[in-house]
Amino acid sequence: MTLIMEDFLTMAISTLLSLDIPDLMSDCWNECPEQRPDFTHIRNRLKKLKQGKKANIMDQMIEMMDKYTNDLEELVAARTRLLYEEKQKTEDLLHRMLPPSVARQLTNGISVEPESYEMVTIYFSDIVGFTSMCSESTPLQVVSFLNGLYSTFDRIIQSYDVYKVETIGK
Repeated sequence: MTLIMEDFLTMAISTLLSLDIPDLMSDCWNECPEQRPDFTHIRNRLKKLKQGKKANIMDQMIEMMDKYTNDLEELVAARTRLLYEEKQKTEDLLHRMLPPSVARQLTNGISVEPESYEMVTIYFSDIVGFTSMCSESTPLQVVSFLNGLYSTFDRIIQSYDVYKVETIGK
């Protein structure tokens, strides 16, 4: 090697040694994985190498990829949270529309076998004159009337083995 090359290598090695590289390498080789630094910590310690120097294209690409990864992780977390919320809404609707045993089976991905009963009663009700009553009443009066009526129905059917399905319209 030429003298200039040896001087350059000596200077480069002494610079690296003075920048805590051996300690960082030793930390990375720690036998206990929990005590090893993570990539963010390593990157922060190595930033000392770049102080006062212009970043090269590889550093910029790695930084962009790191930012993209972090943004992607946040996006996945947000979408997962939204998916969970929608799943909860679907399950709540399912539990309101179907008998608890059927809703539970469907929620668990189990197919529901049809059941037959020797005797059933289906009751449909219609409030005669409801439209005209609504036109002559305040919204609060209509809500109060319906709440009283259906609360009475609910009290009566609690005494029996029934399942109530509510629909509105024709």
